[in-house]
Amino acid sequence: MNGWIARIFTSFIDVPDKIATAIYFSGCSIRCKNCHNKDLWEKENGTLMTDDQLIERIAGDKLSEMVVFLGGEPTDQIDFLVHVCKRLKNETQKPIAMYTGREFEILPDELLENLVMVVCGPYREDLRQEGWPASSNQRVFKRKGDTWKC
Repeated sequence: MNGWIARIFTSFIDVPDKIATAIYFSGCSIRCKNCHNKDLWEKENGTLMTDDQLIERIAGDKLSEMVVFLGGEPTDQIDFLVHVCKRLKNETQKPIAMYTGREFEILPDELLENLVMVVCGPYREDLRQEGWPASSNQRVFKRKGDTWKC
């Protein structure tokens, strides 16, 4: 299975108090006003990668404690995203987080069962705030066992 990936690197800021392998998906249908990743709106601005290539890169990041998917918009490639999340959960046991411009309530269970944290909601310049998340309408959900808390 293939997906469009723009960047992969070790991140010290995308998950509070954790070192994470950050996977930036390319392609975004949401296109928030004043988005700081406009260069990721087009899929073709990334590289088409197989799930094997992506898993290998993630597994090779020995410094990271977890994985975080960002974009662009990861859920625009939902089949690839779910497939990779399932493989990561089974093959690396690294916890997985995701940033999405979509609301938590519409995310499929098949995706959520593989995640431990979701930062959701579109970026809104009129609600910009200092710190994290970037705008006050964005919500942070964390899973505790089988329950999600915001």
